[in-house]
Amino acid sequence: MVQGDWNCCECNTDIKELPFNPRNTDDLKCRECMQKGRPERETFEGEWNCSKCNADITVLPFNPEDTSTITCKECYLKEKSERRQSKMVEGEWTCKDCNGAITSLPFNPRDPESVACRDCFAK
Repeated sequence: MVQGDWNCCECNTDIKELPFNPRNTDDLKCRECMQKGRPERETFEGEWNCSKCNADITVLPFNPEDTSTITCKECYLKEKSERRQSKMVEGEWTCKDCNGAITSLPFNPRDPESVACRDCFAK
């Protein structure tokens, strides 16, 4: 998260933290104003069971054609986390900009000398 002192362009609310470093601060919006501008998501109600843990599912963000692979939110997030972790490459690299230590990357670098840490990459 990036700390700062910004204001929402619509309601003038203070914004102290963002998940990115803004290039243009003139059109920043607070979380509430961002949500107001988004269309409401369509949901589908039914009676399904999670294919992993057999938990009851009554609402989905999509209309399932094949119900044999539906997972509950908890199982979906667990699988998503496991997929992300398995994609990380462990190693010992040094950031090209700040010389900080890097121990995991979401890819195997072709040129280890050109690797940047998360903070420097976001700049």
